Amino acid sequence: MTPLRIATCRVLPEVDTDEAMLSDALAAGGFDAQLVAWDDPAADWDAPIATVIRSTWNYVHNIHGFLAWVDRASASGPLWNAPHIVRGNLRKRYLLELAARGVAVVPTVLVEPGGELPLLAGRSVIKPEVGAGSFHARAFEPGDLEAHVHLAAVLARGAALVQPYVASVDDYGERSIVFIDGELTHSIRKTPRFSGGVERVTGPFPIADDERALALAALGSVQDQLLYGRVDMARDDDGRPMVMELELVEPSLFFTKSPEALDRFVTGLRRRIS
Repeated sequence: MTPLRIATCRVLPEVDTDEAMLSDALAAGGFDAQLVAWDDPAADWDAPIATVIRSTWNYVHNIHGFLAWVDRASASGPLWNAPHIVRGNLRKRYLLELAARGVAVVPTVLVEPGGELPLLAGRSVIKPEVGAGSFHARAFEPGDLEAHVHLAAVLARGAALVQPYVASVDDYGERSIVFIDGELTHSIRKTPRFSGGVERVTGPFPIADDERALALAALGSVQDQLLYGRVDMARDDDGRPMVMELELVEPSLFFTKSPEALDRFVTGLRRRIS
């Protein structure tokens, strides 16, 4: 059996629905996979064992500590996804970089600490630049003074993103396109979710041609370096897909919706370690 560390955290903010299926598949694939919390001071991250980042979902409260852990874990053995990809994806200002490359993204204003709320014509969403799940993400109607209060609270921790609310998430839904070891494997639909809300997932759905093209454009030149990834998107008022988030650190991969994707994950991991 090949030893393997699956990075999690000491207290999960929510249930990891991938965990049980992944554990069983790794065991069947010849891995002795152990869940180890990145924030456990007693964990031996200096042992020469490969690590896969999965449910490290509390890093938003200690990003500097998390990045120090990334350096430590990757110094002793391979880490997936790789440290440079993790560093480039932790802060959601990557959306501005995608837009500069010509990738369609939800219009995004980055507000640095000390900044003010930009004027948006309709309903808006305010979220932290560093966030996991729905942490501190809220939607506001035009003129809602609470938006300024919430922005100030977010800015007290770091930069914020302000975006228009995308109406298509209420019917067509937010689509998450999953990428495993060089291939787009499946698509699921998520309902809108904000701070304290519950995420509902349905699918899998066929990946539309324009969604496929956008996902591959968003993943760009790092595709061959990824063990896994996820491109979350929604459609604008004209029906065109836009990237909402590019998840390359610790996304749920919805293996319950695609056992084939799980098999591909284990096979790709085995090839990388071998």
